[in-house]
Amino acid sequence: MTLGSVLVTTGALALAGLAQPAAASTVTLQGTVDCTSSNNYGDTRDWYPSAVNLYTSPATPAPSLVAVPATKAFSFTQTLPAGATAAGVTALCSSGHYPYGDFTGSSSGFTIPAGTTNVVATWGCSAQPVNPGPWVTTCGVTSVVFS
Repeated sequence: MTLGSVLVTTGALALAGLAQPAAASTVTLQGTVDCTSSNNYGDTRDWYPSAVNLYTSPATPAPSLVAVPATKAFSFTQTLPAGATAAGVTALCSSGHYPYGDFTGSSSGFTIPAGTTNVVATWGCSAQPVNPGPWVTTCGVTSVVFS
């Protein structure tokens, strides 16, 4: 019985001593959101985007936006949990269009490759009228770098 206890204890210690996988690190997302449209109804390239929303999978809290006066864009840094798989942005680049209103439209995002720890992404958003109704802002990824 003593030999059996020693073998079981030794086996348990051997299993405990095996290398454990390292804890996955978080993903740091540095993003910029800019209004890029110029059309017959006005030039919104000199607007700061409003109602900026970051969508991630899994979901994260809203980021803190920092104004970039040189381009009238907003930037942010957001920590995503390990295993984050996607990110996208919506925003408004128009306002005050009565009676139809201003709405966010589609947004192109991106998939985050496994093993990524840093992402630097830029979104350009463009407002266009949907005649005879509302103005709709769509956002698209203009650049993304993974490392």
